[in-house]
Amino acid sequence: MHDLTVETPAWDGSADGEGAIMDDRRSDHQGVDTGDGGFSMVASMLSLVAVALLVALLLSTTLHSDSSSSTGISNAPGVAQADAIQAQQALTSALSAASTVATTAGGYGNVTPSALSAAEPSVSFATGPTTTWTTVSVAVSAGGTGGFGAGPSGSVTLADRGADGTCWLVWKSGGATWYGAQTKAASCAAPAIASAPAAGPVSSSAIGWQEGTFPTV
Repeated sequence: MHDLTVETPAWDGSADGEGAIMDDRRSDHQGVDTGDGGFSMVASMLSLVAVALLVALLLSTTLHSDSSSSTGISNAPGVAQADAIQAQQALTSALSAASTVATTAGGYGNVTPSALSAAEPSVSFATGPTTTWTTVSVAVSAGGTGGFGAGPSGSVTLADRGADGTCWLVWKSGGATWYGAQTKAASCAAPAIASAPAAGPVSSSAIGWQEGTFPTV
């Protein structure tokens, strides 16, 4: 009988094949890592540049800022506007108190700082000049009714000062209410005015008056 056993040659290429596949995978993996590393380096550089720019900007702002700088907080437009609103609101409260006092005192010409303080405790009142909006200067005149011939006799003028140096004023008689302003004032003293003020522009040398609402500065 013939021996039918077939000898199968050993396959010795499996190790080489697997090695080749692993080498290919390793090459692909190394390629991806190289790409990620490059991206990370670029991102890091951009971050450093951004930080450097921010630091330079902050240093420049700090070194060039002082108390007289137009970019200072106290000179910011929003702050100046808020200060003007506070000064005008204080005068509005003072005006309401003056109307209350005038009704019982016999006229605006009889309004006094003490009576105003009792009617409106949140505001301080004085007969002399003021340098802030928290204190309102008061002056009265015994005559005049604003040209309307009606209402309590006499008149009262109220004034306060904003932080930017603007004087805000209110003049009240029986039938008229006038509002005024004057810029660049070291202090503000309410003037005693017997008759209604004349309308005019706001300036640093004179009070600008208008009827019904505060003038624009």
